[in-house]
Amino acid sequence: MDKGVASVALGELTCDSILRGRLRLWQPVTGYRFSIDPLLLIDFVGDGAPAKIADLGAGVGVVGLGLARRFELAHVTLVELQPRLAELSRRNITENGLTERCQVIEADVLAVPTRRLLAGGSFDLVASCPPYYPVGHGGVNPDSEEAIARHELRLPLPKLVAAAKRLVGFRGRVAFVYPSPRLSELLVAMAESALPVRRLRLVHPHAGEPAQRVMVEAQKGYRGGLQIEPPLYVREADGRYSAQARRALGEPD
Repeated sequence: MDKGVASVALGELTCDSILRGRLRLWQPVTGYRFSIDPLLLIDFVGDGAPAKIADLGAGVGVVGLGLARRFELAHVTLVELQPRLAELSRRNITENGLTERCQVIEADVLAVPTRRLLAGGSFDLVASCPPYYPVGHGGVNPDSEEAIARHELRLPLPKLVAAAKRLVGFRGRVAFVYPSPRLSELLVAMAESALPVRRLRLVHPHAGEPAQRVMVEAQKGYRGGLQIEPPLYVREADGRYSAQARRALGEPD
């Protein structure tokens, strides 16, 4: 776990305090654990006042609940396929006092009944930290919870983008954090779904090193040009987090 995240272990779970204590999230000790990436995505999402937000492939709810903290009037729907992670999302909603504004839908976002349940076209913002790796990448057990979270076994990128497009209303926004080596695939998927990309920012571990992540914001019905924002460097030369990364972590400059 990254610096700036306080963790307390309890059996098979840890309770991690993030965003300067504004959120406390339970997550598994082993298997899929969130990194700094979803926190960077929360910080990247532009200003505004989205009334309805969806977090697709929510895991334990870090993106959705982080956005609920950022947008204090928003109602947030977390969609998670895997039962244990969905249950942890529910626990995290309750323990953070967000039951009036947040809900979990334990379902496959690609299934037709789920689409009906989510009321397509009703969201102002759809965000996701989706599975990063294609099927067959790495040696993870294909039946494990971690494999489903990290690999496109149940949520292929083009179908995820198409689902996000269906969920947002006109002028609604879609935001992803994704591995930068797969940026071309993400842009193709968005183009094929007629979801114009509005903003893009590359994330580098250090200055002078290749990017490892990219954050992209698209907007339904957008007709302007693509804004490529200055690169984000996660760490300084001495290994400390940069001011931009500290802001995403909720730490003082």
